[in-house]
Amino acid sequence: MAVLGKIAVAIMAAFLVSCQLLFQTQVSFQNSTSSYTFLEIKLGSVDYTTALPPGQQTSFFPIGPGLYTLYTTGIDGVVYAWPAQQPIAGGYSYTMIFGVNATTNALFYSTYIALQR
Repeated sequence: MAVLGKIAVAIMAAFLVSCQLLFQTQVSFQNSTSSYTFLEIKLGSVDYTTALPPGQQTSFFPIGPGLYTLYTTGIDGVVYAWPAQQPIAGGYSYTMIFGVNATTNALFYSTYIALQR
């Protein structure tokens, strides 16, 4: 039984490692505002410089795991470093969704984990 247990542990470890390799860490951006266009969105190694108009979403970009500051530049010319760093864990797919608060009219973003390990 001890040998079977060790084999099971080895198989489970190999499976977990393969999941980490199979599920690429990636990020996309979605503009859910009704009137704001982003001219640049930067998160770690991802620097999206094509205009992202309202209602549009980017494809997924590979990104390494880590803790990143999100930077955006919009049609108002404001370059903004979002105050909270975004944690990116290996093996997940993230969608950063931008919106506008209806009460304060301030931009915000939320994170959706699209694919879990």
